[in-house]
Formats: sequence, structure tokens, C-alpha cells
Amino acid sequence: MQTRQKLAVLIIHGIEVDDPGLFDTAVRLLRKHFGEDAEAATEALAVETVNWASVLEGAEQDLLARYAPADADAYWKSLHDSVRTVNQGHESALVPMMLRLMRPSLRGMDLRYPGLRWMLVHFVGDIIAYQANPADPDVYTGIHRKVAEALGRLREQAGDTAPLFVIAHSLGSVIASNYFYDLQAQRLAGRDIIEETVRAAQGGSPLERGETLSHFFTLGSPMALWSLRYPRAELDQPVQVPAPELARHHPGLVGRWLNFHDEDDIFAWPLQPLSEAYHAAVEDRAVRVAGPLFSWTPLVHPFYWSDDGVMRDIGTSLAGAWKQLSSSTAAAA
Repeated sequence: MQTRQKLAVLIIHGIEVDDPGLFDTAVRLLRKHFGEDAEAATEALAVETVNWASVLEGAEQDLLARYAPADADAYWKSLHDSVRTVNQGHESALVPMMLRLMRPSLRGMDLRYPGLRWMLVHFVGDIIAYQANPADPDVYTGIHRKVAEALGRLREQAGDTAPLFVIAHSLGSVIASNYFYDLQAQRLAGRDIIEETVRAAQGGSPLERGETLSHFFTLGSPMALWSLRYPRAELDQPVQVPAPELARHHPGLVGRWLNFHDEDDIFAWPLQPLSEAYHAAVEDRAVRVAGPLFSWTPLVHPFYWSDDGVMRDIGTSLAGAWKQLSSSTAAAA
């Protein structure tokens, strides 16, 4: 007997331009591999994405506009378009993109290498902007509101107690970890510690409160670098995966945290060496992403979303969870 319970899948991007089509390939591959393994309709997956780049896009464009002539827009657009093509897994698009980025000058702009500066603003700028700043928390809270809103849409699709599976790439893995850690810490403290505007966007269902968090898939995660911001003692308290409350909502479901990292990806680090707690909580998995042109270089970082092997592993894990839920449903019938 198969369960009618949907699986709630939340996908969060990392350092990125605003790209509405970013997840198209990933979602297609996930549904394909889930259906192959679970022998269930792909409609059993309720998928929502968090496009948090839109929180910063305007400010990043304004910063560039202060230093570049008005007619630079066509050049910036060509760089945006190149990134969007790479995001769909087109490895060969990196070559013309790199040539555009290495352009030494732009008429009317005094600063050299405008393309590389554009990349710094859009990618390194994301990292700098996403830092908790009590004096001015707008970016941090704005991004977390995007996560809360996506969880609300997931609840509408999958139901109040749907098991939650989070897939997060690059900086998105840090955002996801922070978001669900804050929810768990707030429940443990028994008082409001999350910023008011984020709380206002959060629904009250178990799914939206993170109580049904079952699986966490981190791709190309720089979380090890973020450990430099915290005292050593805090590394003994990673976000709990699965959430402590999962057993109450889905007693037959076994959760896991799986961290995919390509050894050529300088942004991606195994997480187990961080502390004994991380060693116990995380399963590190080395993978090879991208194709023959760049799979041996540090330029592999964007290609986790479009990698068939990575998405097959995640789809298989989702299918395994589906089977566990089906077995629990059959046993309870």
C-alpha cells in the first residue's frame, strides 16, 4: 500500500544572479530519478524553490551603476545571460563567459576589469551582505523571509505535516542551516529569538516550524569556512537532522544529512572534520561534477544542480523515504 503523503522538497540556491530558471534541470532530474526508483507518480514530490538573489539584485545593480556608464547595461546583461546558460549545465558556455569576464576595460569606466568586478559584486557581495547585523538586519532577515514564504507554499502543496527535504547549494547551505537552527534554538529556548518580520512570515504548521525536517542535502558547501566566525564550542551544535520532532510526526522515517563535495571545488569542504558533532551528524560524499572540459578544475562549483549523478543520489534518497512512509502506512492499516 502506497502512502498518499507528499514529500515536501525545498531547494535553495547559493551565490548567484537572479535566475528564475536556475532549478529547471535539477527539478527535472529529481523527478525522473525519484519516479524510476520509487515507482510512484512524480506528483508525490511537492517542490518549492527559494530565489533569494532577488533580495540583493537591486542593491548590486545600483552599486555597479555608480561606477559605470549608463550604456554598460548591455555588457552586464551579457554576463547575466552567460551565467544563466551555465546554470542549465552547458559547460562549454564557461569559455565565452570567461572571455567576457576578462575584458580589461569598459568605455566610460575608470576601473579596470569591469567583468571581474561584476562577478565580485554578485558573488562575493552575496557573502558579505548575508551576515547577521543587529544594527541593520534587512538583508539577513529579507533572505530568511524568502525561505519562510517558500515553506508556506510547500505547506499548501503537501500538507501541514509533510516530511521536509532541503537541498541547498553553496551559500544556500549556510542559509538553510542558519534558518532551521534558529527554529530549533527558539523552540529550545521557549521564547522568541527570531527577528519579528521573519516570524511574521512563518506559518504555524509543523512543516513551516521545521519539525518535519527529515533530510538535508548540501551541495558544494562552504560551511567549514563559516566556522571561522564562531567559537569552537558552537561547532558542537550543528542543526539537528532529522529534527527532534520528526519521530512524532513520521515515526517510520529515518532522516540523514548528506554533504556532496567535489574535491576540485575550492568552495566545497567535507563537514565531518569540523567537530565530533558534525562527524556524527553528516555523511560526506565525494563526487565528480561537470563534464570533460572543466571537471578537473575549480570551475566545477556551478554544476551540482545539473549533474545527473548527484541528482540521482538525491532522487534515490527521496524514493527510499517514500518507501519508508509507505511501509509505515501499510503497517498502521
